Amino acid sequence: MKVAYICLWVHVTFTASGLVNAFDPITTTVAVGIGATLGRTIYRYFQETCHPKWIAYNATGLKTDLESKLFGQHIASRIILKAVNGFMSNDNPKKPLVLSLHGWTGTGKNFVSKLIADSIYAEGMQSSFVHVFTSTLHFPHSEHIATYKSQLQQWVRGNVTNCERSMFIFDEMDKMHPGLIDSIKPYLDYYDKLDGVSYRKSIFIFLR
Repeated sequence: MKVAYICLWVHVTFTASGLVNAFDPITTTVAVGIGATLGRTIYRYFQETCHPKWIAYNATGLKTDLESKLFGQHIASRIILKAVNGFMSNDNPKKPLVLSLHGWTGTGKNFVSKLIADSIYAEGMQSSFVHVFTSTLHFPHSEHIATYKSQLQQWVRGNVTNCERSMFIFDEMDKMHPGLIDSIKPYLDYYDKLDGVSYRKSIFIFLR
């Protein structure tokens, strides 16, 4: 409701006042430009976008969470923190961050993924830039592997095109058809761009 009210107020200010018709062409252009800029600012404030307001790494927060919420995984915590810190502090990484977390059920693999997402995205795991794939849910039928490969490639490419700081989490890797991972291997390697898209600022987490 607040967004609608503010946008309406901006529109009324520029049209109903009757001043727009009196502006010369240059002034009108400036007014329109100010309105467009204000509209984008309002949109970014209320709607999640691929913008620093919504995507800003909190290294201290991740360190604190790993130390206080993840138990019995001190070595893993240090390695994960170092990897994420190094990647997120690099404005021009050579390749995406790829993490492979292994362990029995209950060891904290999914929880670590959540902590990482919470430290990067304002919306955490609910962010529209965090994508979770579960083998048995999203790729249940081996006879459809060709279709799954095509869909997965398109999904990854489309979301990274939308936001280079996208995160992809693949759960139940031990149950996933090998061909699916083969289909996205090029996105994980040292390429400036593939088909015009750069994946170097994306994050891929594999849980097994």
